[in-house]
Amino acid sequence: MAEENKTAKYLEDIALYQYADVSKRLVSNEQTAKFAMGGLEKLASDFEKVLGENKEILEGFKAGALASKEGIGIAIGIYAQKYQNALGKLDVSEFYDLRLKTLGSILGNKKAQETKAVFEKYKGQTVGSIKKKYEQAIIIINDEYDLFDEKRKEEAKKTKEKLESVYNLITLLEDRNYEELMPEATKSVYKKLVSDALEKA
Repeated sequence: MAEENKTAKYLEDIALYQYADVSKRLVSNEQTAKFAMGGLEKLASDFEKVLGENKEILEGFKAGALASKEGIGIAIGIYAQKYQNALGKLDVSEFYDLRLKTLGSILGNKKAQETKAVFEKYKGQTVGSIKKKYEQAIIIINDEYDLFDEKRKEEAKKTKEKLESVYNLITLLEDRNYEELMPEATKSVYKKLVSDALEKA
């Protein structure tokens, strides 16, 4: 029973903090940074659904996170990390379930269902462990400071070859998920910018 609650918690966190991850991606690019606030507004809207009657907590969040550039930066950092932590706990087969709709929008529903076997090959491994192993292997292979011997580099190459396709699949599906969420995150900012521009025209 405790395990079921734990599973539900990180799945809930992925849904709750997904717009913080969108904001982090938006703020990391000079052209899209101005839209990052929209992701936080969506996050606040999702908080409101969860908090219900606890309006004081929500008002505190808005007063701190949405009131200044520094607050926005801190909120994005904290909540985007919560999203990544929750995502990292997913078993790769759970990740397939989570992103099945996204896969379907890319490949069509029938083909998306058929890809389940690919993700099932990595069952028992988490998204976080795959990312960590793959990224560590890349560091060892690129070894700028000659810290690793040839044996370690060969092992790292094997790890890279073994995990590269699933790592790329996870990355691509997360990128596509971001693209699907982004319009909803940026809508309120576009509305404000367009309204401001109309007033000045």
